[in-house]
Amino acid sequence: MSMVADPSWNVMPVANPDVAARERDKLIRRAVLKDPMELAEPAYQLQDREKIVVPSTLDRLSRELLLRAQRAIVVALNAGAAIEPDGVVPEGALLRHEWEIAVGLRDISDLRAEHGLNAAASVGPMTEAVLKSQEGALFQAQDAIAARVAELERYADSLNAAETAYRDWQDALRVSDLNPRYLDLVARTAADEHAVTEISGLTERAATAQAFQEAVQRVGLAAVALELR
Repeated sequence: MSMVADPSWNVMPVANPDVAARERDKLIRRAVLKDPMELAEPAYQLQDREKIVVPSTLDRLSRELLLRAQRAIVVALNAGAAIEPDGVVPEGALLRHEWEIAVGLRDISDLRAEHGLNAAASVGPMTEAVLKSQEGALFQAQDAIAARVAELERYADSLNAAETAYRDWQDALRVSDLNPRYLDLVARTAADEHAVTEISGLTERAATAQAFQEAVQRVGLAAVALELR
């Protein structure tokens, strides 16, 4: 999807993960090509409503939330593939979260648009009281989805940190293989006991390995929060 003035339009269509992969790909490709962008108001989706959520049906707040979720899922999938820690959330579960978030946001967008029309036409206190309670329900639903998106982001951040720690650990293992040469250099050039001790400390690989393991444990804790939803 091309860049537009409002970055929330860079959100991608979301297909129902229960639909066969081939049909999902077809639905997404068609939506990317044909779904209109930069609409003033969200459109109501009539076609394939149970199979795909298209960006034109979402208002700006909803597009922004869905885009955050999609970015977090991409980060999580990329980092998870690089290190494959135990307890990682499967791709299918992440796609299920994406679909449920997208459907919820489409429903909120539909009702928020209808609520705006009803509020503009309201003429009495009883109607306004009903509208106020409906507005509260919309805020509550929006906050619940925002919290879910934040959990996805926390999980993605944990995986990203674990990947960074893993690469650091691997680099430490690689460069520590050169330690004997450094020790030999120090021993030959100056019998400085302090320098020898300092260089010998580089062989302590456990610290980097522990940092990686701690990062992986944080991934597990973040994954549990998603699995409980």
